[in-house]
Amino acid sequence: MKTRNIVLTAILILAAAAFAYFGLVRRQPMHASGPVAASPDAGDYYCPMHPTYHSDKPGNCPICSMKLVKLDRPTGNTAAPVAQTAPNGAIFVAPEKQQLIGMRSVAAEYGTLAKEIRAVGKVGYDETRVTHIHTKVSGYIEEVFADFVGKSVRAGEPLFTIYSPDLVATEQDFLLALRSRTLLRDSTLASAAVGSDNLIAAARERLRLWDVTEAEIRDLETSGKIKRAITVYSPVSGVVIERAAYHHGAFVEPSKELFMIVDLSRVWVMAEIYEADLPFIRLGQAAEVEMQYAAAGAAHRGRVDFIAPFLDPKTRTVQVRIEFANPGLQLKPEMFMNVKLNAGLGRQLLVPQDAVMNTGAEQYVFIDLGNGYIQPRLVKVSTAGDDKAAISSGLKAGEKVVTAANFVIDSDSQLKGAFADMGKPSTMQAGQAQTAAQNVSVDVLEPTTAKTGMNAVRLRIKDAAGNPIPGAQVEISLYMPQMGSMAPMTSRATLTESGAGIYTGQIEFPMTWTWQTTVTVRRNGNVIGVAKTTITSR
Repeated sequence: MKTRNIVLTAILILAAAAFAYFGLVRRQPMHASGPVAASPDAGDYYCPMHPTYHSDKPGNCPICSMKLVKLDRPTGNTAAPVAQTAPNGAIFVAPEKQQLIGMRSVAAEYGTLAKEIRAVGKVGYDETRVTHIHTKVSGYIEEVFADFVGKSVRAGEPLFTIYSPDLVATEQDFLLALRSRTLLRDSTLASAAVGSDNLIAAARERLRLWDVTEAEIRDLETSGKIKRAITVYSPVSGVVIERAAYHHGAFVEPSKELFMIVDLSRVWVMAEIYEADLPFIRLGQAAEVEMQYAAAGAAHRGRVDFIAPFLDPKTRTVQVRIEFANPGLQLKPEMFMNVKLNAGLGRQLLVPQDAVMNTGAEQYVFIDLGNGYIQPRLVKVSTAGDDKAAISSGLKAGEKVVTAANFVIDSDSQLKGAFADMGKPSTMQAGQAQTAAQNVSVDVLEPTTAKTGMNAVRLRIKDAAGNPIPGAQVEISLYMPQMGSMAPMTSRATLTESGAGIYTGQIEFPMTWTWQTTVTVRRNGNVIGVAKTTITSR
């Protein structure tokens, strides 16, 4: 027990010491180039491959023979800092740190938003195009022509023949009525001739009602001979999906379904749409389906023609029916399809979706105020789609929001208490303005391709209108991120003006690499612009 108490006490002491140490470091004065080190040592060199090896003079690493790199020390105006209030709730991120974390920002702007809804669907029959074949009389199947499931038939093609005693009896009545009319044609009794015509009409109508075709009735009338088996023809074109008509005298009656024929020239796709997406679905809406194994671009287009009035309690989805033309019968029943629907959401104030931080209860973005200041702000997101989020309140068109590295900024802002108005840097350089930095552009005139070691660098600095910027203080910094055990590397240099907006100087490229390059332009100690590019050393 005593040992346990000693261990706990030691842990608490170490935690308190670490807290005090990091608190001390965080309270260091902030300059435009970042926090000032507590005890700089200008003569300290280290090996990028073996960061634990240090030396007080330049040379090569005794382990891997790699050239030693001088420890990077912040540069800039070391004048006594003057306390100044930052914008409300803002945090300060120096341009060098912005490059380090890869921060990017874009302006909010109005645009047309479309939401893409994806779902899984299954192909089914168009129930309005299903035909069930029955006989109108009882009898015996003689011959079957549509003799397997899946066979395609056309309207008017024979399906089977049937022998029915009732049909044969009606045929006999029809032929007797025809003979009676012939015999009574010259009769003096007009009623006898009329009676024969009535018998013929009654027998003919009975044959029609039993689905005997007009062609067969005319053939019966012409030949005067009874047909033992009557052929039944398909009333529609389609595919046989069920059959119960077989050869060899199978007995059938009107209640028995002999064939089911489906017209597959149009099919239904039943899509499962989540309830959250239902507000964006409407009748007549265009839709596309794709087969997972089909070639790219082989999409079928249809329209929504039915939305189920109930929700599946297990999947929390609603079934939406989409009708498609199917000329080549490529869409086969029971196939699974990828369904895509697009809903137009009108003109909205848009920002990239990755610019919005969602806590679940609220959403916020980080506003780039310029000059290194980032301010969190609560917003209201109305909807999202096409990698864009629509902002209904909290943001104005033209304001810049952070779209890359905002997770890092979010962590930094919460550590600094930005939401509690505690994110202001304690000090700033004397006379540093709080206005947004103007845009600048940089042309790298020299080197086009650098070599390892010291290189002459020559830049042309221009403003947003393309005019040269004279009388500025220009700093260039190179950065290579950490790779494996190799520590990140940086190199900095201050350039001098040589006229017409051209600034020159010397900078070291520690090794072969494509270096992320940041050019910071100041005037009277204030940052007026930051430009980023890359320079490759070989």
